Amino acid sequence: MKSTDFLTALSNAYAGRRGVRLEFSVRLTPGRVEKTGRYCVWVGHTPLAAFAVRKLLRDFGAPPEVIEQPLAVADALCLSHGIAMGRGELRYYRHSRTPETLADDYRAWRWRPGHPAVDQRRYAVHYMPETPEGLRPLDLVPDVLRPSFAMLLEEPRLNQASAFWVRQGTDGQPDQLDVAFPWCPPVVDLPGMRDLETVLTLPARSGWKRLPVRHVAVSLTSKEPEITLYASAPLVGAWPTNQAQLRQMVKKHARKAHLSYETEVYSKVPPKRSKSDDMVGTFYNGDISLWQRVLGQELHYHAGVFDDQTVSPGPQEMELAQRRAVTDLYPFLPKGKRIYDVGCGWGGPMSMWVRDLGSPTLGLTISRDQFRHVASLGLPVRLGNAEDTLPPGHFDCAVLLESFCHMRDKDWLLRVLRLFCGRLVMRVNCQDAAPPGTVFGGTMHMISSADLRQMLERSGWTIRHWLNRRHDTLPSFDGWVNALRSVPPTDNPHIEVLRAWSARGVAIKSAWADNNPLIEVVAD
Repeated sequence: MKSTDFLTALSNAYAGRRGVRLEFSVRLTPGRVEKTGRYCVWVGHTPLAAFAVRKLLRDFGAPPEVIEQPLAVADALCLSHGIAMGRGELRYYRHSRTPETLADDYRAWRWRPGHPAVDQRRYAVHYMPETPEGLRPLDLVPDVLRPSFAMLLEEPRLNQASAFWVRQGTDGQPDQLDVAFPWCPPVVDLPGMRDLETVLTLPARSGWKRLPVRHVAVSLTSKEPEITLYASAPLVGAWPTNQAQLRQMVKKHARKAHLSYETEVYSKVPPKRSKSDDMVGTFYNGDISLWQRVLGQELHYHAGVFDDQTVSPGPQEMELAQRRAVTDLYPFLPKGKRIYDVGCGWGGPMSMWVRDLGSPTLGLTISRDQFRHVASLGLPVRLGNAEDTLPPGHFDCAVLLESFCHMRDKDWLLRVLRLFCGRLVMRVNCQDAAPPGTVFGGTMHMISSADLRQMLERSGWTIRHWLNRRHDTLPSFDGWVNALRSVPPTDNPHIEVLRAWSARGVAIKSAWADNNPLIEVVAD
């Protein structure tokens, strides 16, 4: 099929539709820069769009198993469809969400017109710096390209706010690594990429270094080094009628997107004023079976909400109260919209609102043990310190359920979340009757509720809801004490700090509650 016929067919099918993106790629191999013949058109999912894609696949000679794919997932879970040409192949891409966890699911099918064989691939999305198994992107890169990619992967913004994909071949083994640059920087601005000109002996005036790149892919199985640079941008104006027009349109609007990211987002990220606290990650690590004895099978590590403040709850009562602590926040959480769970712990709360509200959620934890456990549930999660990372994209809401107290530079984090999130929902442990200090094994950096209010307003947030929930949660002390009776003394400092802290809380419960509010706040 000629590229002009391909583009004409897509134009006829997608005319007037919103959410269309154009993409093309440039392939680099030793001595060669392959600029043409590789491009893709994406369209946002609607039922009508899915039927249009299905018809296109039939017209393009796709095998029957591919033709049925656009309608293979429920409308609520499918996000977009892509149809591409390259290397004599046609390709269909589908971006959807898994029903149980709402995690991103990227799949691809390849075929050659007139041939029944289908090559299926799947992309696993991970956030920097590593997969739950501890695999880092540089571990996958071929030796000859490793020095260049080592520099590339040190790019600060990449580590703060981006992801990488590992594509699996038909045998289930990794065959391609993609590193994402959603701010579309010119290739020449990325560390290590200039070295490729020498490593691959590329023509000096081939122009690829000025490409505004969306992601960089490296083949893990080809016999010679092979890198693919992808550029992507929304369709603006009339449809391109040939490859040259498509390429020019994408480059023009990708450069505009890059400028917008730089001026409207990243230039407004405040400078860091203090060093982040990495000890929190070690403190919150631990054997999952031990923590389940303390916290229950759902692993909610936050105070429960009780009607009766005099109860001494057992495991079931405690679990119900902790669930209520989450469901009480449901009126403030955007149903079906993206949530960033900052300090997601063992994943108990996010599991609930993913299931109950259908809200796709990305969790962030500094604990590697928590990271691996949440990932084992199939939930999207990233390993990182909230004070060293940026949200990877825009979220409708950020949730901090008793995690804000662990942040040293609280003002910095509030300003960052203001840039990337539409709403803020928090419960914050405050300390009103004593000067700011560090408590709970040195991991909590306490502030007063008055300081919290000032920080929020100073950071550009408008407070919509403010309520002290401390007295509603007091039986949680008794619940943790009761659970820890079945756990003999351990060498886990976190367990022992919780044991001592809970026992002290029970002893001075009323007076402590009067001076240490638990502020539930919602801000827009």
